[in-house]
Amino acid sequence: MKAEIIARKPPITATPDMRIKDVAKILAEKRIGLVVIVDKAQPDVVIGVVSERDIVRAVANNVDLNQPVKEIMTSPVITVEGEEPIWNVAKIMREHNIRHVVVTNKGRLYGVISIRDMVAEESVLKSLVEYGTPEEHRPSAD
Repeated sequence: MKAEIIARKPPITATPDMRIKDVAKILAEKRIGLVVIVDKAQPDVVIGVVSERDIVRAVANNVDLNQPVKEIMTSPVITVEGEEPIWNVAKIMREHNIRHVVVTNKGRLYGVISIRDMVAEESVLKSLVEYGTPEEHRPSAD
């Protein structure tokens, strides 16, 4: 199975000049964990992401929530092409300790996959079991 099959589209986006509190409101209203920050002139060009974790970190550090979201966005963004096998997407998410990955099509924004999307799809779980390498999941002998 390929990433493009389960990527949520269209992804929820914002521009870098939006206020942090407005992006937080989008996360809450849409009940999502990630907003993709795109170039204002080219809305299919990803320049960053803002996750729930980024918002919590900003609040914990007393960041002024009226500042532009570009002040707290994560960039560069970890992306995968739509053709990427889903087992590799899971591996990338695990390696980078992220809950979401941006999916692109020829470098242009296509969608987003969350860990929840992967767990919710029975066919994805079967694919991960079929193509996964169990040796990578064993605890170390230390």
